Amino acid sequence: PYTTLFRSWKDGVQVRVFQVSYRSWDYRDGGLSPIRIRGFASRPVAGTGRLPGVVQAHGLGGMAEEKHATGTSALTGAFVLAYTGPGGGTDDLGNRSEGLPAGDRNGYRMFDTLEDPRGSWFWGHTVAALRGLTCLATRPDVDPERLGMTGFSAGGVATLMGAGVDDRIRAAVPLSASGAWDVAVEAPNAWQHVLLRQAGLTTASPEWTRLIDHLDSARLLPDTRAEVLMVNGSADEFFPLTAHRATYDAIPGSAKRTALAGNFDHGCYTVVSVEPKDDVTARAERAASGGQWFWFHHVFGTDSRCARVPESPAAPTFTNLGGVFGASTLVDTGGSSLKVVEVRLWISQDAKVWVSRRMEDQGGGLFLTPASEVFPWDPTGLASYVDVVYSTKDLIGAKQFSLSSRPILPAAFVPDIRQMDTCM
Repeated sequence: PYTTLFRSWKDGVQVRVFQVSYRSWDYRDGGLSPIRIRGFASRPVAGTGRLPGVVQAHGLGGMAEEKHATGTSALTGAFVLAYTGPGGGTDDLGNRSEGLPAGDRNGYRMFDTLEDPRGSWFWGHTVAALRGLTCLATRPDVDPERLGMTGFSAGGVATLMGAGVDDRIRAAVPLSASGAWDVAVEAPNAWQHVLLRQAGLTTASPEWTRLIDHLDSARLLPDTRAEVLMVNGSADEFFPLTAHRATYDAIPGSAKRTALAGNFDHGCYTVVSVEPKDDVTARAERAASGGQWFWFHHVFGTDSRCARVPESPAAPTFTNLGGVFGASTLVDTGGSSLKVVEVRLWISQDAKVWVSRRMEDQGGGLFLTPASEVFPWDPTGLASYVDVVYSTKDLIGAKQFSLSSRPILPAAFVPDIRQMDTCM
């Protein structure tokens, strides 16, 4: 049921707020048990007819909050349902969901696949999201042909898993998440190792290998029918660029894009950062919120400014200029409704610390690093990508988002991951 709470203003949009509860499933003791999932929903007050529907999934240790529903609804113009995954939430907010939490038995619940893959909390989190899609799709004011999903971290993991198995999902925007965890843990300090140790497991444990075989989204996404925008930090410790690229490559067709936020990660940048953390935060916000705004409006056909998606920027081509190096790329300049604000080359020796170089417009979509932006490092040993910031052409209230090239990684590259306990 949906219980109407109140009307509110969020980011200049008046929205209606609901409390939501519905049934999902939890696997334990050899079978499925029904559980009650709780959360919040929101839709813009203005407008008639059927709206798109979007499910918002939270990260590990998180819960549904009213602002998650209202913020995404105001941003996308959709009817948004934000739910609390199994075992999470608090009674005082009325968002506590039944079921076993991710932290059960020191986090073993996340990897509880030995008897059945459905024992994993990630399965339960994803199924709760897909049940939320059903709740949205059955509303008379929601268009069941325009459904989407988004979420941060474990919510992005659920988004990718859901997009891999549920054909109802037309648009997916996973934030700071990837599959290909078997690739991620090639880095000794990848944060999955920490979670496994806390649960008394290793990457050799059958619980882990069954998780990869049955639930890793890189194995599920080749069957997706969703249009996917993957947003990630270039230095993410849970979902490093090696895993990000492997997941991106698993998505079929051309209806996919990526946006990589330079030097953004899974939280360490707020403690140890090579540049002002506010700059990193702003870059990530543009990639995430800007990406959600653009992608959902594009796929759902709800804003003419988003009708055309720019092609992904070309991977950088490097030139030896006599001991220093420059780069070039080809960029889609945006057509009639969009314009290019900035193009930057991002390079790193370890995928932990990134530097950028401004690229100048040469006309016809060609961008080059000017003489002041050349660099001394041999690019054959560098991780690299090009990032393009786009803006709508509105004189007032212009919107920005970014799109990146598929990252280039050296052969056998293993990212240097910051340690979870120290961020060093």
